[in-house]
Amino acid sequence: MVAATATTAEDVTTDPPSPGTASAGPRIRQLKGGLRRLLASAVRLVDVQYRIWLTQAKLTLQRMMIYAALFAAAAVLGLLAIIFLYIGVFHLLTDVAGLRPVWAYLIYGGFHLVLAVVLVMVGTSMLSKKDPDDADDKKNAEKKKAENAADYARREPADEPQTTA
Repeated sequence: MVAATATTAEDVTTDPPSPGTASAGPRIRQLKGGLRRLLASAVRLVDVQYRIWLTQAKLTLQRMMIYAALFAAAAVLGLLAIIFLYIGVFHLLTDVAGLRPVWAYLIYGGFHLVLAVVLVMVGTSMLSKKDPDDADDKKNAEKKKAENAADYARREPADEPQTTA
């Protein structure tokens, strides 16, 4: 703003008063298009900043899409690996250990049942666990309540008349 309104000696010229009009003094001619150039500059700056932001958003979206695709591929490969591990353990139990397939299936079922029970127990213990911040807040509230009760007990009632014997 200051640059648009600043004038120098070259910018200040006195135009002769036109005939027929009363002149109050010399007219000051301002810089040509100073405000217009300032606004155009600001618009250009906003446009460039918008394009930079848009480019960064596109790059971030591309990275997120690549990450999601790689994660999905890893999940599929992980499931395949688990399936092949089950097949391998099944063959170990039946071919090497000499168990009948029915016993291998029962071992698998028991393992998964125990795993499910452990996961449920861990989950319930995590959900029933109290937040340490909440426990501290409750302790502080109880302590403050006890202090207020002790202060109230020490005070003399102001409304009751005091008797002297």
